[in-house]
Amino acid sequence: MTIHDWSFSISDPRSLREVLGTPPPPLTEYELVSFHIDEREASVALGFFSIGQPAGAGITWQEKGHNAVEFFLVCTGVERLSVEGWSTEPFTSVSLTRSHVELSGEGKRISFDVAEIRADAPIGRLASRAP
Repeated sequence: MTIHDWSFSISDPRSLREVLGTPPPPLTEYELVSFHIDEREASVALGFFSIGQPAGAGITWQEKGHNAVEFFLVCTGVERLSVEGWSTEPFTSVSLTRSHVELSGEGKRISFDVAEIRADAPIGRLASRAP
């Protein structure tokens, strides 16, 4: 089975791959925790989070006790933004190509075209899941 390497859609995926691995795990393994539309910059920022140390977590992460990872993808040059439905249910599917992003979940779908997708370096976090 071939795993789709979504990091090829990022303009410079090195910082992501160094921490998350090559190829990084599928985006479905991360929780989409933030979605921000900035109409002034024609951009969309997507924030992802997951409990667990990624493949490339360094000794610093271990020394600090980081047990989670957070990273952001910034989509610029956004055009043809389409929002269908809205709910508090989480997005269950995130699809990236070099020029198209699609998010979907129960009762909702968001899609848009992009000129570029940039990634901030993943950040180690100390987290716990409350029962």
